[in-house]
Amino acid sequence: MRLITLLVAASLAAVPAFAQTQASKPQAKPVQPNKTTKKAPAAPTEPAEIDGDRMAVVPLVHVGDAGCEAGKTVNVKTHENLAGRFVLTVGKDKHTMTPQPTTTGVVRLENPKSGMVWLQVPTKSMLMDAKKGQRVADNCVHPAQAAEAASMK
Repeated sequence: MRLITLLVAASLAAVPAFAQTQASKPQAKPVQPNKTTKKAPAAPTEPAEIDGDRMAVVPLVHVGDAGCEAGKTVNVKTHENLAGRFVLTVGKDKHTMTPQPTTTGVVRLENPKSGMVWLQVPTKSMLMDAKKGQRVADNCVHPAQAAEAASMK
């Protein structure tokens, strides 16, 4: 019993010495999170004027309503104030679209800010959201495209 008392007394005497050595050690500074924030790259803007390559696409764009899958309708009309540009309406959303020349013959209208891209081939069109990587409207057919599809049969 006396041995246990001596051990307890010795361990209690060591506690203040251990605490004192711990207090004398410098404390590590907490790590601060990196305060530099990455800014998203700026979205490309619409060109102030349309160049000749873009203007060459303008007469190829089918203007009017195109019926799409799932009962959607996409309307494309010429912009009232901006020469060579179009207003694309799907549902309640309106987008100012700029023609983009392609090497494949596909008619491409896009709005770099919203990410909307309208692709028109001879027999159908589709609307893509390039930012989300999703189709917004698919298998859209303008009356001129329906006539082209019928003539191919």
